[in-house]
Amino acid sequence: MALNTAALKWSVTRLISGPGPNIRSLASDSWEICPSDVTNIPPAIYLASSLERITALSPWRNWETEHHAIEGRPTEHAATRAYLVKDVTISGSFLFRGTARAQEGFGSFSILQTNDNPHERIKEACLTSCWSGSHYFGVFMRASLPQEMLPQPSETAISMMTKPYDHEAGYRQLLQLPLPKCVTSAHVKRLILYTDYAHNASKSARFSELRRRMRASLGPVSNNRPGAYLKRGNTGERRIVVNEKALEEVLSAKGFDIVEPAKLSPYEISQRLLDVPVIVSVEGSHLAHGIYSIAAGGTFLVLQPPNRFAMAFKEFTDRAGMQFAFTVGHPAANGFSVDIDDLERTLDLL
Repeated sequence: MALNTAALKWSVTRLISGPGPNIRSLASDSWEICPSDVTNIPPAIYLASSLERITALSPWRNWETEHHAIEGRPTEHAATRAYLVKDVTISGSFLFRGTARAQEGFGSFSILQTNDNPHERIKEACLTSCWSGSHYFGVFMRASLPQEMLPQPSETAISMMTKPYDHEAGYRQLLQLPLPKCVTSAHVKRLILYTDYAHNASKSARFSELRRRMRASLGPVSNNRPGAYLKRGNTGERRIVVNEKALEEVLSAKGFDIVEPAKLSPYEISQRLLDVPVIVSVEGSHLAHGIYSIAAGGTFLVLQPPNRFAMAFKEFTDRAGMQFAFTVGHPAANGFSVDIDDLERTLDLL
């Protein structure tokens, strides 16, 4: 195992010079791809009693953001921008330039080289990866894949290491998004980086295009079910619905399809979710299985653990012209339970 010279050089430079700047602040040029805009987001659909059961938020969320999403109000969506940064070194999951360091891929920081790929020299490239998308499937689906559409056809797109996702290859095929070249060791003379986290008009247009591509890939699908229940199973961080069997029986009696992504291919998942008007599921990354297949104007009804409340997917539904509903569960040993009556009354609100 060899030394990671880029990481070692950065460590020494930082020790001498102190903390480094944000790497995007070193850009020699920057331009706006899409301006910021303001939209009126609708309130979430829920029973008032649900809010009383929330005991804690996801560690990635805050109450100001959640109240905003729950209540609905005018919202400003930040601009999408590109930044040209010269002479950037890529090593593992990190970018280095002087004292600046940015993690845009999956993996930990180390001064030991963990891969033996040859060091490349790249004249110019556009980096389509982002830290959160390389670590979490849900963000990968709703942020990384749309960001891959930003480079122009004449530009060279590259990516960095991403956590292995079982369904990635299948969704890339359905969405007609080939994997950009993965670079783990390189000096890039001119590297274009993006800020593309907001749900502005450009992001909305790219979501629409990916939904169109999925339908083109699937072809005609006859699906007249009133909805689907998307099982989380044991994937990701533990969020167990202890009365899931009873919940599934109630939804099945209403004609809902019970879909378990862990046992299906992206093609099979998308066929069964295609244009269903309602998707019910526990909060979490697996909700992303439905964002490109749910019906236009459809509704996500999210079963929220009382100790990990999060409205992250509402940012997608707000801009996509869809509805977001939720019900908050009750604490239970080894997980949480869903009040079936609350679920049915929330479905009635739709």
